Amino acid sequence: MPLTALLAPHECESLYSGANSAIWHSHSLAKQLAKSTVREEDYVATLVTNGIPYLADRWVPLLRSKGVSLRLSGVFCHGHPQVSFGSPPRQVELADLLVVHQHTKKGRASARAILLQAKMSRDSTHRLPSSDAQLHLFSLWPPFEFVTGGLTSGLRDLKEHGKGSRYALVHDGQAYPEQITWADQCPWAASPAKQQLTADRSLARLLGDMLLNKDGRPFQLGKPKDDWSRTIQELLQTTGRRTYRRANIGRGPAPRITDATAPGLMLMYVERHQADISAQISKASLLERYFGTVPIAQDGGDGSNTLSNEQRDRPSGGLSSLIIETAEDMG
Repeated sequence: MPLTALLAPHECESLYSGANSAIWHSHSLAKQLAKSTVREEDYVATLVTNGIPYLADRWVPLLRSKGVSLRLSGVFCHGHPQVSFGSPPRQVELADLLVVHQHTKKGRASARAILLQAKMSRDSTHRLPSSDAQLHLFSLWPPFEFVTGGLTSGLRDLKEHGKGSRYALVHDGQAYPEQITWADQCPWAASPAKQQLTADRSLARLLGDMLLNKDGRPFQLGKPKDDWSRTIQELLQTTGRRTYRRANIGRGPAPRITDATAPGLMLMYVERHQADISAQISKASLLERYFGTVPIAQDGGDGSNTLSNEQRDRPSGGLSSLIIETAEDMG
């Protein structure tokens, strides 16, 4: 039974408002922590780390009452992987954020994903140059190849037509909810890939619809048979191997996954209400499959500092990710 069939309309709206609350908290925190001008990647960093406990607090009780277990995970990295396409070749980063949802029922798992590219905005719009390489990638998705990030070489054709990719507008500045006119008064919004980006739909609604299997593009689990599925799986695998650092907001370097009780480490992964996590999630977990072993620190863990700040902020692989795992408990 799909999650939408388990929830009444007002309960679906609670999922959206819960996501909105998490986004607002993380957005405000990025502004408070920034040592200089706050950038898109700062907002992404706090969203996939600090936003997760708020999201869990709002989503877990509602889903638990329907016999659905939830686990949320978030990691941050920036600047990679880079892709090259066209002739003459043009090179850009693939995306700023990967959102993945996996749902398990009776031992069978299905998964969806969406790639988001963030742009700052003050008035709920952002105009891109007509020659913008990122726009060309996100609007046409020509065959491309990875040139950084540790992913397998060779041309890939994602055959992507907007279901698995979107731009995300991020409100440029600090504001209370009543001061913003964007969709659902949310400081993040989603827009189709077009020259004039517009805040057509809140990111809160997009995240809720990902959970409800109403948005995102399905990808195959196990051995992939298409470039889209292979790419999503490789992104998760590569991301799991990297450490986390964002100097502008005082983060890292730290493991991508840390123990919540470990002093002095930034919590990249939050598992709330652990006793309620379904055994089905643990058995088929994306997190455990791709993030089971991570290095302690990018500099080797010995405290040495051999990389520049820019190098540590731009690790050689991985993509910021928000991983949503649900399972219908059997009973």
